[in-house]
Amino acid sequence: MSLFSNIKDKIGAYIDVHVQLAKLSIMSGTAKVLSYVMFSLICMFILFVIIMFMGLGISEAFVEMGMPKVGAHFATMGVFVLMLFATLGLSKNITNFFAGLFIKVLTEKRKEDDDDEPVKK
Repeated sequence: MSLFSNIKDKIGAYIDVHVQLAKLSIMSGTAKVLSYVMFSLICMFILFVIIMFMGLGISEAFVEMGMPKVGAHFATMGVFVLMLFATLGLSKNITNFFAGLFIKVLTEKRKEDDDDEPVKK
């Protein structure tokens, strides 16, 4: 009888390990997708704020320094391009940060997950 229960326990443990691996794989994929979504939303928000407020300020600063208005607008566009390249250069770091954050949130134990632990008698 113990031979069959030993085999049954090993099969159960094998299935449990593969179910846990599948869960982790799904969580990893979800975290990567969510991190890219968050990165995109942050980039769009930053771009909007930069265009709205800094664009006018930088253009007026260039005009005050004596540049013609058209030249000030082109110089402002150059500043925007530099900021865009800096953001794209840091995209890997930003997405890795959010992926780690989502994995941490998805894998932390909650009170309702205590059902997995054996009951002590």
